[in-house]
Amino acid sequence: MKANEEIHLLDYWRVLQKRRHIAVIFFAVVVGIVAIYSLVATTVYEGVVQVLFDLEKNQTLNFAEGGNAVIQMKDSSEYYNTQKEIVRSRAFADRVVRKLQLEKNPYFMDLKEKKINGVLSKVSKTIKGFFPEKAKPVSPFPDYKFKAELDSDLTEIVLENVDLTIGKQNNLLKVSYFADDASVSAIMANGVAETFIEHNLDIRVRPYRDAAEWLSSRLVESKGKVEDTEKMLQQYKEGKGIVSFETKENVLNQKLQELMTQLVQTEGKRHEAEIKYNQIKSVIDRPELLATVPDIMNNLVIQTLRTEELTARRQLSELSEKFGGRHPQIIKAQSQLDMLQKNIISEARKMLNAAKAEFEVAQSRETSLRRAMEQQKQEVLGLTRKAIDFNVIAGESGSNKQFYELLLKKLQEASLSGGMSVSNTQIVDYAVIPKDPVKPKRVLNLILAMLVGLFGGVFAAFFTEYMDDTLKTAEDVDKNLELPFLDVVPLTEETKGPIFVTSDPKSATAEAYRTIRTGLMLSSTDNPLKVILVTSSTPNEGKTTTAANLAVAMAQMGEKVLIVDVDMRRHNLHELFGTSNPVGISDVIIDPKRLSEAIKTVEKHQNLDIITGGTLAPNPSELLGSERMREFISHLRGRYDRIIIDSPPLLAFSDSLVLSRLADGVVMVIWGGKTPRNTIQQAVQSLQGVGAKILGVVLNKVDTTRRSYYYYPYYSYYYSDKRGEKKKKKKK
Repeated sequence: MKANEEIHLLDYWRVLQKRRHIAVIFFAVVVGIVAIYSLVATTVYEGVVQVLFDLEKNQTLNFAEGGNAVIQMKDSSEYYNTQKEIVRSRAFADRVVRKLQLEKNPYFMDLKEKKINGVLSKVSKTIKGFFPEKAKPVSPFPDYKFKAELDSDLTEIVLENVDLTIGKQNNLLKVSYFADDASVSAIMANGVAETFIEHNLDIRVRPYRDAAEWLSSRLVESKGKVEDTEKMLQQYKEGKGIVSFETKENVLNQKLQELMTQLVQTEGKRHEAEIKYNQIKSVIDRPELLATVPDIMNNLVIQTLRTEELTARRQLSELSEKFGGRHPQIIKAQSQLDMLQKNIISEARKMLNAAKAEFEVAQSRETSLRRAMEQQKQEVLGLTRKAIDFNVIAGESGSNKQFYELLLKKLQEASLSGGMSVSNTQIVDYAVIPKDPVKPKRVLNLILAMLVGLFGGVFAAFFTEYMDDTLKTAEDVDKNLELPFLDVVPLTEETKGPIFVTSDPKSATAEAYRTIRTGLMLSSTDNPLKVILVTSSTPNEGKTTTAANLAVAMAQMGEKVLIVDVDMRRHNLHELFGTSNPVGISDVIIDPKRLSEAIKTVEKHQNLDIITGGTLAPNPSELLGSERMREFISHLRGRYDRIIIDSPPLLAFSDSLVLSRLADGVVMVIWGGKTPRNTIQQAVQSLQGVGAKILGVVLNKVDTTRRSYYYYPYYSYYYSDKRGEKKKKKKK
């Protein structure tokens, strides 16, 4: 679509008219399916019971810290969701089955039989029959017994048809039951509501009764424990002779703390002495490393000796510069230096011995303190064990007393609550037999189906139009190709062709070819189009049929016309005209002397000659692009008024691109509604790329009976009426 082109409502109307069969089919299918469903669907009635629940009675009694009772009110939405889940539970449905004795009801037994032997059940059994039955795994709880339902199938039937919804008021519930029998729906709704009230009351009261029974048994047990622990506490005091643990425990703990403090200090001293000793020991035999130990270098004696050593070294260095190595002064200076080094080592060994003695004393002190601390720990632990035993017995005695008092209080509360017989729910409106079914709502279904079918059909029509990327009308050609439009060739029965201009001259197809002929003849009056190339994007689009009919139509105008089949790979033009094919265009290009032999006159059509494809050539592109082909076309221009060239498809071979430069113009044949738009545009671009002149586009094989082509049906009707009148006159 062009950028500056606006869309009008008429365009939408044309799309709907063009795709009306899709919209109608969609509408008919939707309405038909819904109508059939509404007629054959099982009629369902709804029995409804109004149940009132009181939130003030729907409360829980909790006990805060300190024993104070706190009443907590439940949220209405939370309570409603809880009740809905209760109604959907299998336990509740089984209770309904038992209360209403559905296992004895013929109606429900018939439903059960249909459920078991229904179509879906049979299909499921049939499918399972194709697969081998798996062995049941051994249960890890073989002795566990589940609470059995009276009838699981009846339970599922109740669950499938019962529902609970909240009413207009927050404290109203609607209990519904659906059945295909009006009386059954009402009776079952009342039965479910009554069972719901009983079940609700039972849920409220049962925990209190169970709690009371449990508390009674635990109260007797707790009372015995209180008496036993009191006796044990008294016996322990008398047996151990203990009055108070606190004083002695404080003294022992204080002494233990002092020993721990001394031990930590001693450990620090021992660690320092050990480090000092190890440092001196590591360098004692390596005099050159003595200076790396801080403790050695901090010794005043060693510092003095080190100073003297440096002085001696300096003197020895000065003497070495003046005298030889055996000079008495050098020997004396060397002896003095050796003596100083020995003294430094001797002093370092004294420091090593002192550090070792200090380390051993600290180690011995640490061992002694550890031994004393362990003894003190044992005394503390012994006392602690006695205190623990005493505190355990005393704590157990106090705990048993508190637990006994709490159990006694809870038992009184549970006994009081368990005696309640008032439910917080009651029926305010019993179900009556409904007059009208709730499903299916035939009128509403049909109205909705018509709306869905209408809008869905319109959407399907526009979606189909959007997804259709083919060209079918002159507007499509103008919007997508921007090329001249010659005409539409209607889809016609092949038995009437292929030369429709002579075989069916009054048909819409023949008239279309004549219109194309006229358009080409009038398109260039100053420079008549002598050589016209007919091609297409892909095979089977009808270019050969178009070329043949166009040639015959021009010959009927009295022009000398030549049609040439240059499709050397698949030439079939001779079959359309019923001529032989011994010598053709390929033979003429190779040997121009055979031109007279290649040109054949079509006897059925005056003024029309034909050159067939001839011998199949291995190199068609080279032949068609040769200089001989150019000379051949130039020679024929002087002999004929029109030359129609039937060429191969553009996207399949390059022959048409080569020939387009020899022709005065190119006619593009497009299979309307079949060839994709991108394919056509690619073919047009290839022609425009070589500078070919495109005369126009022919939409071929278009079904004009199903589109918005008004001219062709009226044209056919006109001639069919004329023919009918002629036949009537002949019969008379």
